[in-house]
Amino acid sequence: MTHFDDFAQCDYFSENSAQTLRAIGWLSNAKAFPTGPIDSKTFSKLKELLNAPWQPVVFAGVHNCDLCQFDPPCGHVNLFVPNGSIIFVCPELIVHYIAAHHYRPPHDFLSAVKDCPNTRTMQYKKRLLESGGRTLLPKAG
Repeated sequence: MTHFDDFAQCDYFSENSAQTLRAIGWLSNAKAFPTGPIDSKTFSKLKELLNAPWQPVVFAGVHNCDLCQFDPPCGHVNLFVPNGSIIFVCPELIVHYIAAHHYRPPHDFLSAVKDCPNTRTMQYKKRLLESGGRTLLPKAG
């Protein structure tokens, strides 16, 4: 899987959106990552947001957990969490990284998750746009 440090500009989707997107949870076995507990309510909210995440683009491939020794889970979707003037983006494997490998996402991300509207609502889409999400939309014409 592609690795990004937490809070790094994320150019995985396009160069245009890199100014707005901040990577969270793009882990690799070659890089150390913070560990520790998170509260179960925030973890449940993160899983809920990942039930039907909004996707600006669909990729045909999957990414595997390279932290697991055997039978690694794989994922193919990403979650976009608006947060003021930026948007956090994490792979769906973040819930696995937290549960199985004790990854502790940054506090700012966890706060944004708690405050994030349901991804199927107009409020969520408005927040994405307010946070710079226009760079994720295809250009017309």
